[in-house]
Amino acid sequence: MFGPDDFEVQIQQENPPGIHAEPSIPPAQDEEYGDFIVKHGQNMGGKFLPVNELFGILYIPLNEIGPLEINSYTYASLPKCYTFMDADALNSSGITRLHNHPYLKLQGEGTVIAVIDSGIDYLNPIFRNGDVSRIAYIWDQTIPGNEDEQVPYGKVFTGEEINQALLSENPQEIVPSLDENGHGTAMAGLAAGNFVPTENFSGAAPKATIIVVKLKKAKSYLRKFYQYPPQAPVFQEDDIMLGISFAVKMAQEMGMPVSVCLGLGTNQSAHVGDSELSRYVDYINEDSQVSVSVAAGNEGAAQHHYTAELDYVKNQDTVELRIADKEEGFSMEFWGDPPDDYGISLQSPAGEKLYVSSSLGAGTQELSFIFVETKVLVNYVKMERMTGKQLIYFRFFHPAAGIWKVNVSKKGISGSRFHMWLPVQGLISPDTYFLESTPYITVTAPGDSTRGITATAYQYLDNSLYFQAGRGFTPNNQVTPDLAAPICSFHCREGRLERLRGAVFLRLLLQEQQHWCRNGRS
Repeated sequence: MFGPDDFEVQIQQENPPGIHAEPSIPPAQDEEYGDFIVKHGQNMGGKFLPVNELFGILYIPLNEIGPLEINSYTYASLPKCYTFMDADALNSSGITRLHNHPYLKLQGEGTVIAVIDSGIDYLNPIFRNGDVSRIAYIWDQTIPGNEDEQVPYGKVFTGEEINQALLSENPQEIVPSLDENGHGTAMAGLAAGNFVPTENFSGAAPKATIIVVKLKKAKSYLRKFYQYPPQAPVFQEDDIMLGISFAVKMAQEMGMPVSVCLGLGTNQSAHVGDSELSRYVDYINEDSQVSVSVAAGNEGAAQHHYTAELDYVKNQDTVELRIADKEEGFSMEFWGDPPDDYGISLQSPAGEKLYVSSSLGAGTQELSFIFVETKVLVNYVKMERMTGKQLIYFRFFHPAAGIWKVNVSKKGISGSRFHMWLPVQGLISPDTYFLESTPYITVTAPGDSTRGITATAYQYLDNSLYFQAGRGFTPNNQVTPDLAAPICSFHCREGRLERLRGAVFLRLLLQEQQHWCRNGRS
């Protein structure tokens, strides 16, 4: 599909064939276009959208690129898909004490909280200061078109427009942006909601200015390629990156420091900070006026991670994978330490065994099981370009229910470790899992970034770790998560009580302290 030159700064195409100068639908919203995250070159041609100095998005008609497949170059460029990681409030973590401290009085004044999520219920009174909304901007990526000069697609609503909507009998006519899911509203409420005495609730920064990005759903070609359920709430990596870039830019124009909240995660990647989003989070965190808070996820007890070490004594291992009844399909990633070649075979519940070739290059191999009518597409990548690790990418189609076995062996005599991950909860049946899984190294990306602040959850009643919380370290022994916050409940919308897990907001308070010390305000 692509070679090395397609992902370096030398991309020079003026206008790739089939791309019109002024399409009626922006390529980012057009299902007929594929999105690819590439390096940002000065002479980038075609439909190229810069994110920052390092990254850009290249849009190419799908009918010109052929079937998607994973190889050394395309794995990093294909946008990964992220879904909701539940979030926690911090009633027992000391927020109120710091709000009322006679010298600190940290409440977020003069700072920006940016929520990149499912949108926000801007009519909710917890986001108002009297009759005035504290929301400065909403970028709704789901609104068709590109008529707004501030963003490449969707539409931006300003605080002035939001205030007009609050006074209108038909607010949706002025600001037609909804949070259908409620997750973004909950995130914003936990981060920057007003004090509600009747609920004994307060957001971490109740006086902060708010910027919201409502992410558009991932394109259908990516959902199909990654084998995600059609209705699953998944969002593209490039849209998230553009949303963060927008929030940082608007905060800079307002002259305020910004804390970006990401309650999204994925198991796609080697979990060593190698995803494009993790690298982007590291890059923008170098700015002293920017902080990114990330959820560790709730994969600790999901049984979606397996790891083993092979050496000259034990040079093979058998991974048992239980696949649920009526599982339509899913992807699975194998990451092995270099430089050894790994031998892989798959054994179906009927006992039929098929081998994965390590000598056919990165082309797609098809394993067709006769007795169980299951097809598995495999890409064997001897060296993935971002990590240097071996990547074996599996895609199961209509897999038979039962216990599958993945037999792993290695040829070298030196010790090496491999890891395997299944998709996060919500993107695969809860009854599909590794029988001998490990709860460790289960922090989802971009929680594996080195400069982002990753938070997990604990039970505040007995100060024990929440059993579903994502756990560290990373495969390269980076310490993550950075901190833990307690679990509690929060009314994110009228008549709806959400149980929230994930804990991303204690860092907001810590960041607020830094901003207060740096700027002498809040």
